[in-house]
Amino acid sequence: MKIVVTGATGFLGREVVLSALRRGHQVIALGGTRLPVIEGAQQALVLNLTDEIKLEALLLEEFPQAIINCAALATIDGCAQNPESADKINHFLPRQLAQLAFHVGAKIIHFSTDMVFNGETGRYQHTDMPSPLHLYGKTKAAGEVAVLKYGREHAAVIRTTLLNGNSPKGDRGLHERLFRDWAAGRPTLLFTDEIRQPVSLTNLADVAIELCERPNLSGVYHWAGADALSRHEMGVRIAQHFGLDAAKFVTASLRSSAPNLGIRPRDLSLQLHPLAGKLRTPVQAFDEQLGELRVPRGYEDWYEKETGRKVVRLLEKGIDY
Repeated sequence: MKIVVTGATGFLGREVVLSALRRGHQVIALGGTRLPVIEGAQQALVLNLTDEIKLEALLLEEFPQAIINCAALATIDGCAQNPESADKINHFLPRQLAQLAFHVGAKIIHFSTDMVFNGETGRYQHTDMPSPLHLYGKTKAAGEVAVLKYGREHAAVIRTTLLNGNSPKGDRGLHERLFRDWAAGRPTLLFTDEIRQPVSLTNLADVAIELCERPNLSGVYHWAGADALSRHEMGVRIAQHFGLDAAKFVTASLRSSAPNLGIRPRDLSLQLHPLAGKLRTPVQAFDEQLGELRVPRGYEDWYEKETGRKVVRLLEKGIDY
């Protein structure tokens, strides 16, 4: 199968490309501003995804069997500061991709977010109505509607959550951001009353590729890990997993102490059925996800001094050389 992956230089996009290659597919990896450096990709291109003419020309020339959209302006602050870009990337780009996918008969997989919900109740079902608190959630919700409207039976939307995994530069994963604070001598304030359901990066990528391989599955789905946890519990368990003193590095806090409480959803836990019952890719518990994590790049010396554990790392093409 020929698969086009947008946002292939991003945290999730790169892993989606790797998952597709592991499963024997041809991949065209598109980066918005940087060239994706991923061994095995059929093509790696830099393309301004908001250039509708160039995007259409590429997809009509390649005629892929699937398109996976990992491109997004994916932060609350980034969308608030750049509302026009947020609308273009999170809403209009998915719409155009869905239109083109339908035209060429390709499956389109579009990643959305748990942030389309307001967090008041938690345990959200895939049929629940979005009620976002901020522009990021609003533009992602609009993107969902556009993909389903224009992609029709070829379209699948995956709402997901906090990504737990290793990034090439060691600065994007959940544990990597914690290491940045800890190595700088800053204990991390983490809420005991804010709930999320972290997902393994590789597991989520595998789900996207399996959906490409399953033309009978379309519509809106939820995918996350098995465990809904407070941010504080995540931090404690990550520290313990790496042999670090959680009491030294993680400080409990309450949401009432946050200055931007109004745009911080409280509980974004998700119900994973019906998708969890239809795929061969399993839902992963948080402990399984922890087993995939490695000490972030650049923190090896600090970690060895802190724990006495030696870090052994193999060189990776495209990252180390």
